Amino acid sequence: MKKIYKILFSLLLVVCFGILACLFFSLEGQNSGIPHMQSIADAIWYSVAAFLSVSYSDIIILSFWGKLVGLSFILFGIGFLGFIIGGATNIITKHFEKRKLGHMGTHFKNHIIIIGWDSFAREVAVQLTKAERRLAVLTDSRDDIDTIYQKFGKREMFVCFADDEAPESLDLVAAKDASAIFLNRGSDTNKLVSIINIKRVYPDTHLIVLLENPKLKATFVSAGVTYVLSKDEIASRLLASYIFEPAVADYASDLIASAGHDNSAEYDIQQYRVCKSNPYLDRKYGELFKDLKEKHNIVAIGLNKAGEAGSTLMKLPDDDVAISLGDDIIVIANGVTEGVLQDLFKVCEGI
Repeated sequence: MKKIYKILFSLLLVVCFGILACLFFSLEGQNSGIPHMQSIADAIWYSVAAFLSVSYSDIIILSFWGKLVGLSFILFGIGFLGFIIGGATNIITKHFEKRKLGHMGTHFKNHIIIIGWDSFAREVAVQLTKAERRLAVLTDSRDDIDTIYQKFGKREMFVCFADDEAPESLDLVAAKDASAIFLNRGSDTNKLVSIINIKRVYPDTHLIVLLENPKLKATFVSAGVTYVLSKDEIASRLLASYIFEPAVADYASDLIASAGHDNSAEYDIQQYRVCKSNPYLDRKYGELFKDLKEKHNIVAIGLNKAGEAGSTLMKLPDDDVAISLGDDIIVIANGVTEGVLQDLFKVCEGI
């Protein structure tokens, strides 16, 4: 209906303009001896010039009523141009505001979505960006937008201010093309409801959830969550380790963080999917271990074996274990050798 009204208004404006131009010609067409209106075309030309507030001296208005009509064109034109400029400014402002809020969406692929922003999510984002992973953050606070972009920039980060309960919000952060979604907002009950809604629309999405109550882990796994974690469970294990074997705890803490690129002093545990171009496909784990250690000082510490019923983690498997398509090779490497592994295995780090 709005479109029809706009068309009718435009037609009415053109008709009124034509009537005034004809009236203009009837008032000024009788003058002679100086540049004057000689046709309807002249009347329309002068009317358009007056309407757009453009000054031309090729036609001179002499009569009082002609000047009055010309003045009406000028005043109406000023108002109309102000309306057009104001409308255009409003459209441009809304466009940039929409883009700032992330309502234009993103074209990221194979990225990680973080739903809910806080200090914990910030530390997770630091580790993920170290591993050169693109992130899309869904937040319910406008203040987070500038804070996140100031910290991480816009090249590898997309922030969207929206309600995560709405299905279109996940469309804005390209959930169908994401490799994983980390749910970090609300109580455990609200998280469970969100998971059910997400799984209904994106059944194949990998979901990671951080629980307040670790006893609900089995419930969330049954709901389709890929990885269920608990802050208290992780913190308690690390704290206990610091109490009776602090060196091990320091080492473990460093390994579960992401190593900085081009930094040979930082080591972390990395995971690489075995694809068809992997040179160790259908070879033995012992060969992989020996080659990586001798040639690149990289230690292979396990295989995540793919299977129909799910994957099975093998820690330090026997040398004769075969490496199959879809397995994950787990290694300890630093920021420099990470590039070597990507060139060797023909894939990036991570799932």
